[in-house]
Amino acid sequence: MTSLAILTAGGVSAATLPATFTFGAAKAVPGAIVADRSAYDAARGYGFTSLPGGNEQAFSIHAAPGDYEVTVTLGGAQASRTAVWAEDRRLMAAPVALKAGETRTLTFVVNVRDAVLATADQDFDTPPHVGLRGDDGQGRTWDDKLTLSFSGSAPAIQTIAVKPVTARRILIAGDSTVTDQAGGDYASWGQMLPRFVDPALSVANHARSGETMKSFLGSLRWDKLMSETRPGDVVLIQFGHNDEKKQWPRTYAAADGAYPAFLSALVADVRQHGASPVLVTPVARRSFKDGRIENTHAGYDAAVRDVGAKLNVPVIDLTAKTAALYEALGPDTSALAFANDGKDKTHHNAYGAYAIACFVAHDLAVLPGLAIKTALDAPACTPDHPDDPRHYAIEPGDWPIMRAKPVQGAEVKPVK
Repeated sequence: MTSLAILTAGGVSAATLPATFTFGAAKAVPGAIVADRSAYDAARGYGFTSLPGGNEQAFSIHAAPGDYEVTVTLGGAQASRTAVWAEDRRLMAAPVALKAGETRTLTFVVNVRDAVLATADQDFDTPPHVGLRGDDGQGRTWDDKLTLSFSGSAPAIQTIAVKPVTARRILIAGDSTVTDQAGGDYASWGQMLPRFVDPALSVANHARSGETMKSFLGSLRWDKLMSETRPGDVVLIQFGHNDEKKQWPRTYAAADGAYPAFLSALVADVRQHGASPVLVTPVARRSFKDGRIENTHAGYDAAVRDVGAKLNVPVIDLTAKTAALYEALGPDTSALAFANDGKDKTHHNAYGAYAIACFVAHDLAVLPGLAIKTALDAPACTPDHPDDPRHYAIEPGDWPIMRAKPVQGAEVKPVK
C-alpha cells in the first residue's frame, strides 16, 4: 500500500475549519514541498491516526461536535482502488476503482459527536455525560476529531476539504447488530447505511453493543440522541436482541409488556422533537431448522409491527428480510454473511451488513412522508436474490482492519 503524506494544509491552525489538505506520495520529490507523515498533534489539529498493523490509512482533523461536508478527490498517475470510511468504519462511499490518470471527486456528510450533554436546570454542577463503557475509548466515535480512513488494494487520495454544514440527519438507536463495529471482521448495517443514502444526509449512529431500551435510556444515550435531533430528522429504532434476555433482569422487557410500552414512549419523544420515527424489527439470527430460519425473536418482531400499526409509525421488517436473505443463501453459504468466519450466528461481517443496509435504504426511500433519497449509485437489492458473498462490492482489502474484535453484549452499568 502506498503511504500518504500531507503536502500542504491550506492555512490550518489547530484545524480551524473550513480547511483543505493536499496529499502526495510518502517519498519526498526533489524541489517539492517535503512530505509530512506526522502523527496527529492536538496543537496543530490534524495528522495521521492509522493504527499499527492495520490496512487503513487514517487522517484526523480536530472538529467540534456537528456535521461536516467532506469533499475527497481520489485518483492519480497510477491505477487505484480506494474505499472511503469515517469515524469507526462508517462506509461513506463504495470502493472507487480508477484507471491511471483518472480522478473522481466525492462529497458526503460526516457526523461528529462527543459524550457531553448540554447542562439543564435539573443538573448539578457538572454537565451530564453519556455512560461510556468497555472499548469506547479505543474507538473514534466519541473523541474530538473527524477521522477519515482509506483502504483498498491501491488507495490514492489527492485532496480532502472539510467544512461545517447544517444537514438533515438520520439518527439510529439500537444494539450490536446496528452499531458502528470498530474491530475484527464484525460489521453492522448502521455503519454501512451512509453509502446507500443521499450523501447530503448526515447519518448519526448512536447504537451500541449490549444495549436494550432500558439501558439506552439509563446511560443517557437516548438523551444524547434526542439532544441532536431537529425537526425534519428521521430516527430509526431497532431493539430486541438484548431486551428479550431474561438473564438480564434489570433490562429485560417482555414482548407483551414493557417492550411495546418503551417503544411507544420513544416514538412519542421523537415526535415531540418534530422528527419522524421509524421502527425496525430486530435482524434475524442464523438459526436454521429444516432449511428455514427459526424466529428467535418470536413476539418481539410482532410487537414492533403492532406498535407501528397502533401509532401510525412506519416499520422496516428486518426480521423478515434477513430471514429471507439467509434462506436464499442457504444454511452453508449464509455463514459467509456472519462474523468470526461464520461462527457467530448473530453478528454480521462486511457482506452481511452491506446487504442489510441496502434493504434499509431502499425501504426508507419508499416510506411515505420521509422524503429520503438513496444515493445515485445505490445498487438494487432484494432479500430473495442476494449478491454472491464471494463476489460483491467490498473486496477483502477494502475492509479496514483496525483492531481486535470488540466485546459483544456486555451489560450496561447505569450512570450515577
